[in-house]
Amino acid sequence: MTQVPDDTSDRVEAAGGVTADEPSPDGADLASVSASGGDGDLAGASAPGGGTDVVGASTSGADGEAATTGAPDGAPGMVHRPRTSLLTWGTVALVLVIVVVLVVIKITGGSSVSTPSAPAPPSAAPSAVVQGVTHIPSSVYNAVGIVSPVATVTPPAVLGGQPPLERDGKAEVVFVGNEFCPYCAAERWALVAALSRFGTFSGLDASQSGSNEAFSSTPTFTFVGTHFKSKYVSTTLVEHYGDQKNAAGTGYAVLEPIPPAVRTLMARYDRATGPGQGPLLPFVDVGNRAVVTGGDFSPSILQQLTNTQIATALDDAKDPVTQAVVATANYLSAAVCEADGQRPVSVCTSTGVSAAASALGLGS
Repeated sequence: MTQVPDDTSDRVEAAGGVTADEPSPDGADLASVSASGGDGDLAGASAPGGGTDVVGASTSGADGEAATTGAPDGAPGMVHRPRTSLLTWGTVALVLVIVVVLVVIKITGGSSVSTPSAPAPPSAAPSAVVQGVTHIPSSVYNAVGIVSPVATVTPPAVLGGQPPLERDGKAEVVFVGNEFCPYCAAERWALVAALSRFGTFSGLDASQSGSNEAFSSTPTFTFVGTHFKSKYVSTTLVEHYGDQKNAAGTGYAVLEPIPPAVRTLMARYDRATGPGQGPLLPFVDVGNRAVVTGGDFSPSILQQLTNTQIATALDDAKDPVTQAVVATANYLSAAVCEADGQRPVSVCTSTGVSAAASALGLGS
């Protein structure tokens, strides 16, 4: 779950109840904690001081010249290495040792510290994935109903006595999410499945949640550049922040602004975690008949899976991932049916949607 900014300050809530300041929509970006892998200073060895090499035993005469002992008269004197020469060669040797050490560190260990790789940018979702999520068999919807024993599904909150939310003469479905948000990632699977019962998507791209977030890299879609066509409902699908960091690396880049009318809906219907904090994401408003705030099920069930694996399993009513996605989609479908006058009949009177409507207290 993530939070979006209210009118005075922007907030983002990460999974586990940890929140971080989120920037205002005027271009500033989410302040995030980043790991840096700067090179540390090498603690060099200091050269020993005062050391000299002695050949035999030498003493210093009163006049400063070296005196030798143990050599008979007329015998060749013992040769003494000058101290300056010894220090010079010692310094050169020490420098060479340090250079060798630095080269070894560069080759063997200099690149051992790394930062997490950025998620891959969105790309067109494979046709098999789109087909799988947008054409779930009716038998699966009816078999699952609203039962999801492995991943708990939280039903949308039903709104009563609110004016209809419409655009272009049709009931409107509003979604606000962040690409980096794992709960938004999970919600998109169910929302795409549900809306596909009322119309057709085009331009769906595959994406994933942020690699540095809880439930990292949750496979999903993005609604950026996506179009939805339906004779029953209209949609406003907003991806506020992306899953890529901004140029400064201080936060996620803003993708799309939240329209003022949508902010008004969020301020009115979304739930916040405390005073002064913004609403939770994902936010879904189905025609002012029902709202989702913070997601319907945990993205943990999607971990270690790919888009293809999730989509392929959506025709198996006994698969735990399918049960979470389809149960949530039935709830969303029931809300859409309530908002658009129970159309199409084949969807709105189906066993799965009827079970969801009954559980929500709709259509009674």
